[in-house]
Amino acid sequence: MDQNFYTNPNPGPENRPKADRSLLYMGIVLGLVILILGYLTLFVDDAASVFSSKEEVKLVTIENNSDVLNENSTMNDEEVKKSLIKFIEVFYIDQKKGYFDPPSYFPPITRTYYNYHNLTHQRIKEIHWKRMEERKNFDLNWIVSTLNFDRTGNELIASYWTSVSYFQPSRNQDVTADIQYEMTIDGEGKISSLRELEIKNLVETAHNSSMDTSRSVETAIGPDVKSSEKEILSGPSSEPINEGSRYEGKLYDLGNVELAPEYQGGQKALLKFLASKLKYPVRARENKVQGKVYIGFIVEKNGSLSDFKVVRGIGAGCDEEAIRVLKLSPIWKPGYANGKPVRTSYTLPIAFQ
Repeated sequence: MDQNFYTNPNPGPENRPKADRSLLYMGIVLGLVILILGYLTLFVDDAASVFSSKEEVKLVTIENNSDVLNENSTMNDEEVKKSLIKFIEVFYIDQKKGYFDPPSYFPPITRTYYNYHNLTHQRIKEIHWKRMEERKNFDLNWIVSTLNFDRTGNELIASYWTSVSYFQPSRNQDVTADIQYEMTIDGEGKISSLRELEIKNLVETAHNSSMDTSRSVETAIGPDVKSSEKEILSGPSSEPINEGSRYEGKLYDLGNVELAPEYQGGQKALLKFLASKLKYPVRARENKVQGKVYIGFIVEKNGSLSDFKVVRGIGAGCDEEAIRVLKLSPIWKPGYANGKPVRTSYTLPIAFQ
């Protein structure tokens, strides 16, 4: 069958081809996308959170720490402890970063800040930075397991131990100590009192004599050491110990010599020597005894070592092992005063861990 195709040379409006508007629609969609992205960039801090159904976890920050501990009367002890840990952690992290902003942590008038009372924010800041001038390279690590607290009304009184170390420029010495702090936090989550309760294991080290099996040579001992043990730091003993190796002459301590005694080859050589000779006592290992043994001795004019004493020990055979190894030591470089070698008292900590 033949088909005839007829084309009207003058089609009506309903038969005319329609204009293609896909480009127009694409332009509109693209414009909307650009507007949305611009809004997210300018006004939303975390754009990903807009498209996520996951609940945001808010961290404790210095701008809003007042909510950390307020209404503590409605919290059980475990909840209070967790909040305290977060609060104290942020407080010291800020200080490690060199940031100290009293309004973030203290009320307008703080009852106690160390040994000072009734302080404004400005006064706290002045005291803090004045203290830090004498604490270069200050490092504080607080021991979470020692945290204790009591509730008094709407206040929390927390106590905890810390290990601190710093360099003291005015006396040219390194200082390490264990310090117990007491922190009182009011109902607004502000520190109304911060003070030191107790100081233990205070060790002061002449800065130019740094040499230790773990960090530095510690040349002073804590207040709990017997006075008889301190004699090695101040003068020769009258006891007939190591009589054959005793030498004539005045005994100096590290603070009175121009050049401190030193193991031949320096600190690294001393560490290598100790590591090669020390044997962890079986009794100490079985009983999980660890810590530092402080051995006092005299570096004679010719560099030999004499008059070994346990200044502070940990027992379980570690004290005897430390002395045994030091008696095997080769001669040291002696200390010098007025350009001449002198007898010098020395205290060396040896770590068992």
